[in-house]
Amino acid sequence: MAFSNLLTQYWLYILVYAVLCGLVSAAVARLKQRDQGNWFILGFLLGVFAIAAVAMTRKLPDELAPKNNLLLDPEHYLRSGWRILLFLISVLVLYYLSAVLAKLSGIVPPQSFFFLFYIDVLLATYLLVRFIDRRRFMSVGFPLHGKVLREFLFGFLIGAAMIGLVGAVELAVGAVKLEVRPGQTFALLVRNFGLSFTFFAYFAMGEELIFRGYPFQALIEGMGAVGATILVSLFFGAVHLMNPDASLFSTVNTMLAGAWLSLAYLKKRTLYFPFGMHFSWNLVQSFFLSLPVSGLLTNRTIFIPHDFGPDWLTGGRYGPEAGVGTTVVMVGVIIYFILDRKIKPGYDYAALKQRLTAGETPSVE
Repeated sequence: MAFSNLLTQYWLYILVYAVLCGLVSAAVARLKQRDQGNWFILGFLLGVFAIAAVAMTRKLPDELAPKNNLLLDPEHYLRSGWRILLFLISVLVLYYLSAVLAKLSGIVPPQSFFFLFYIDVLLATYLLVRFIDRRRFMSVGFPLHGKVLREFLFGFLIGAAMIGLVGAVELAVGAVKLEVRPGQTFALLVRNFGLSFTFFAYFAMGEELIFRGYPFQALIEGMGAVGATILVSLFFGAVHLMNPDASLFSTVNTMLAGAWLSLAYLKKRTLYFPFGMHFSWNLVQSFFLSLPVSGLLTNRTIFIPHDFGPDWLTGGRYGPEAGVGTTVVMVGVIIYFILDRKIKPGYDYAALKQRLTAGETPSVE
């Protein structure tokens, strides 16, 4: 169904959906004390874009026929759009239940409930992959092959080198000045490194599960790799608008980062590679360079940063991710990923994605 026909026949439903997206976005803005009008417009446009993205795929039928069903694909499995919706609902339900249980038990303090979110994402991913898609859980990006550590380290080195280059340029031109944090002992330094390592590893894997995991892979099946990468990258940037001191420049760079990490998954078809890049980028940026990560600055760092220099170069209080250095590095690596044919899956991707037959017990491979 062409997008023009979709507008003609279902314009009222599209308008209601887009307005709801705008209202949700404005509600989030109100909680974050942001401009509700701008956020309403952003949510409205993203709602319209999502409808357009679906309409451009062949998954939206002109009529309900057995061979072109709105609910099921030709293999009689749920279409990708329904699976993504089911995934999001599952995450929300699981998060609500886990938060209630945590509150009743008193084990997890209320300010730490958000840490439960990514555990719920992991559980929802398992349930959808295992019982809806009828595939092995490892097929979502965790194949157990002999190159797991190599892929992670390869990604880790790339991410560290990229943010290291951005930080080195800022330090070399004097845009940022660092002062050794006073009163540090070796024991405190090790403790802070351990906390930073755990924190950034946890959140990097959590974000990869959401933005390069099940929803992204379902989108690829529904609309192709290019459309899925563009859509997920847009949402990746939009989500980070909620961070302190976010700007248009930081949002564009975050969208580029979304494309960078999505390409990493598409090249290797595992989450080890993008996870390594995402993790090291944040860890080096925060602990070693002692700079803000997406607007968040902690005191678990080696140095204290001073004088963030011109915002166009350093990103100001948002950090390097809002500066031109990140733009240049991201674009360069994206082009490299697109052109390099040597980066490819290290296992039989198609075989791992095969459906399980009725009664078959999934192995861990």
